[in-house]
Amino acid sequence: MVQLTPDQLVAEFQDAVVELYFARKRIANLEAENADLTARLTAPVPAGATVPPQEMPVEMPVEAAPVADPADPAGEQWFSGGQGQGEPGQ
Repeated sequence: MVQLTPDQLVAEFQDAVVELYFARKRIANLEAENADLTARLTAPVPAGATVPPQEMPVEMPVEAAPVADPADPAGEQWFSGGQGQGEPGQ
């Protein structure tokens, strides 16, 4: 079994926190994209449309995408040390 020094353990933890931060950000963007696609699929077909709605190109820039929690767009409160529902340390 490999034992880590306290400094190595802290570095590993910090790496994990950064990875989690970006994963949460990506999840929020995917949820927004999923909601947009669901809305497009359930929308009525426009009169005279030649392309079915599910084949229309999706153009949704990441920076313009709505997020899961408008009060904390990228989970930054959690990332900066604040705790939210379901976060570690509760």
